[in-house]
Amino acid sequence: MRRISIDTLGMSPRGSSFTAAKRRRTPWYLARPRLLTTCCFFAFLYLYLNYGGTAVLIPGDSYEYLADESLTDIHNSTLGFQKILVLNLPFRTDRRDAITLAAATSNIKLEFIDGITGDSIRQSAYPPPEENIKLSVGIRGSWRTHMNALQRVVEQNLTTALIFEDDVDWDIRVRQNLQRFALASRFLSENKEILSSSPKYHLENLPNPETSETAFHILSENGITERLPSMPLKETNGPTSPYGDPAEWDILWIGHCGAGFPRYSNQHKKTDVTTSNVILTLPNDSTVPIPKYLKAHPFQGGTDPLAAAYPPHTRIYHRASGGELCTVGYAVSQRGARRLLHQFGIKGWNGIFDSELGRWCAGEDEKSPLPDSKESKQQPLLSNGKRKKGRERVCLASQPPIFAHHHPMEGESDIGGLGGGYARKFETKYLRLSVRMNLENIVQGVKELVDQWPNE
Repeated sequence: MRRISIDTLGMSPRGSSFTAAKRRRTPWYLARPRLLTTCCFFAFLYLYLNYGGTAVLIPGDSYEYLADESLTDIHNSTLGFQKILVLNLPFRTDRRDAITLAAATSNIKLEFIDGITGDSIRQSAYPPPEENIKLSVGIRGSWRTHMNALQRVVEQNLTTALIFEDDVDWDIRVRQNLQRFALASRFLSENKEILSSSPKYHLENLPNPETSETAFHILSENGITERLPSMPLKETNGPTSPYGDPAEWDILWIGHCGAGFPRYSNQHKKTDVTTSNVILTLPNDSTVPIPKYLKAHPFQGGTDPLAAAYPPHTRIYHRASGGELCTVGYAVSQRGARRLLHQFGIKGWNGIFDSELGRWCAGEDEKSPLPDSKESKQQPLLSNGKRKKGRERVCLASQPPIFAHHHPMEGESDIGGLGGGYARKFETKYLRLSVRMNLENIVQGVKELVDQWPNE
C-alpha cells in the first residue's frame, strides 16, 4: 500500500512529501520553576548551616564597643542584668563606701544584701549534714549571705542578677569585656551541635598543660583532658538576649580567683567536641596581662595553666566544669538561683561556698534510674507520661576573670583574714586598668591611669 499526503490548503510545493513535526524539549529548570526554586533554597540552606553565616566583627581595640544592637543593654547601669546585688556586712562601712564610689564612677547601680555572721545562725537553720556547724564563723556567715542573695532573686522572680562580694574590682573597660563575653555565653549555652561533626567550625586541638598538681584539688583527676579543642570567638553568631536565653544557663562565673579547663562530659563521647568542652578564644586582648602575671595567689607554684596553653593576651571562654574558686562576681538566672538555693539552702552544704559551687558546676545531676528499677517507679510521672531526667548544669567562665578581688591596704577579710588569708600587697590580680587601683585619679578627674600589670 502506498502512503500519500494530502495538501488540503494547496500550499505544499510539488514533489514535497509529508514529515511529522519534531517536538522541541523544554529544559526542566524552565518547565518546572517551582522545583528550581525549591532546589536552590535547600542548597543555600545546606551551605549556610554547614559553612556558617557572617562572622561576628570584634574590634581589635579593647576600648571599642561591638556594633550589635542586641548587646546595647550591657551599656545600662546594671550591665545587662536585671539587678546587681552586693553582699556586705553592715558594720563593714569601709567596704560599702569603696564599692559605692567605684560603682558610681562606672555608672553602675547597686542593691545591697546585708551580710550576717555565722554565730547569728540558729543550729536548726542549717541543712544537712550536722558537721557543717563546726565550720568557722566566717565560712558559715558567707554561706548564709549567699543564700540570702539567691533567695532575693527567687523571691523577686528576677530573670537574671549579678552578685558581687563587696571587695570586687573591674577594669575600666568592663562593658567592652562583657560584650565579648556575651557572645561566648550565647554560643556556649544555646548551641546543641556536635561541633566536631560540622565543617563550619574551625577547631584547633592544643595540648593541655593542666596536670593533677596544677588542677583544682576540689575535683577528681579523672576528667582532665589531653587536648584543648579551641575555636575563635568571632565564629559565633545569632543574637538573642545579651547573655543568651536565661532558660539555657545557670551561672555566669566571671569573677573568680582561678578556673580549670573544661572536663569531659558524660553526655557525649570523649571524641566529640561540643559546647561542653570547646574553648572559645579571643586573641590579642589588651585587657589580659602578660603570662607571668596570670596568677591568683602567692601560694601557687606557677602561673595559671592559661599562661602556658595559649599565646600572650589571649582571653578564653568555656564551661566551668574544671572547677573554680572565689565567688567575687557571678550572675545567676532564675533557673540557676532556684537550683542553687535548693541544693545548698535545703538539700545539703558542708564547706566553703566557692568550693561547693565549683564542685556543683563540675558535676551533673543524677540520671534517672533504669526504667524497670524500683527507684524509677517511685519517681513521679511528668504530664507526658515520662519520668523526669537529670538536668544539665550550665556554668560559664572567662579566663582571666572579668571581675576580681581587690586587696586594699590592711584590708582584712571577715571570712579568711587579711586578703582572704593569702594576699599581702595592695593590688588587684588580673585587672590591668583597675577601677579601685585608679580610684583616686578617676575621682579627681585625672585622665592618666595606671596599668598595674604592664607589658614588658
